[in-house]
Amino acid sequence: MLDRVKEQAEGVRFLRRVVDGNLTTPLMLVGPEGTGRRLSVLEAAREMFGGGEHHDLLIDEGKHPDLKVLVPESGKDLGVDAVRGLLRETIFFPVDAPKKFFVIDEADRMTPAASNALLKTLEEPPSTCRFFLLVQSADRVLPTIRSRCGVVQYRQLSESLVMSHLSRFEKDGTKALVYARLAEGSIGRAVSLWGSGRLTLRDQVLGLLKTGLSGDTSSLFSTVDGLQSELPLGLRFLEHVVQDLLMLPYCSERLTNLDVVDSLTDLRAQMGDARLRKLREGLKSLLGKTYLTTLPFHTKTFLADVLEGG
Repeated sequence: MLDRVKEQAEGVRFLRRVVDGNLTTPLMLVGPEGTGRRLSVLEAAREMFGGGEHHDLLIDEGKHPDLKVLVPESGKDLGVDAVRGLLRETIFFPVDAPKKFFVIDEADRMTPAASNALLKTLEEPPSTCRFFLLVQSADRVLPTIRSRCGVVQYRQLSESLVMSHLSRFEKDGTKALVYARLAEGSIGRAVSLWGSGRLTLRDQVLGLLKTGLSGDTSSLFSTVDGLQSELPLGLRFLEHVVQDLLMLPYCSERLTNLDVVDSLTDLRAQMGDARLRKLREGLKSLLGKTYLTTLPFHTKTFLADVLEGG
């Protein structure tokens, strides 16, 4: 139920109005992955559908006839055929609930054609249907889609809440805290990072800095190439490392990478503030290019310039 959703008062308030029948406008839930957007819609469905073991089991298994969730395939945009398939379900009356819930996850990955196919339904949704679009960035959604939705912001979750979930899996408190801070306020992301052992990738990023500072350009480039599809996440980790290096002398308890303080101390002594600030500014530009196939080239050029050039 909606009282299970933590630290998202605005989202709960809007969804409570949907459950109570006081809001029929499609909702766009905007926020980072793993902050409770999908969870809150499912909990709202439990309340509206009447709760009970029957509804709960079907919702948990993704088999409830009155709850339709559309998710793009991994690495692909959400196309027009998938959206049209979902919309065909709107002509049917609810089977076992007062209303039908339609959830489009990662709706900011809809193609223009898919968005246009959705417009008329969002403008005049059937009285038996409630629509929810889950997006990480409203700016990536067509203005015509945004204008037909009530936009609800979901915030980053507190570190303590993320830690309370992560501690069920990671018993080492320091490592759990590192994962929580790398996840930037997302329970889902924290558990995913832990489950895939992403501190190994963080360690590769530290090695990248050390290699670059040694002046071994060939090894630097080989290390970047070795990251392959993990390069975008590696650059996010590098951003955390650089921020830690800048904070180290002033606020060490707020570091993200608390488990490698000795390595950070050595790196800071070699780099200095000026080079670190240059690295931080350049990373902002690189992180805006993570969708480009030329990202490895841009990364190599930038790191060689900053690390070897001083």
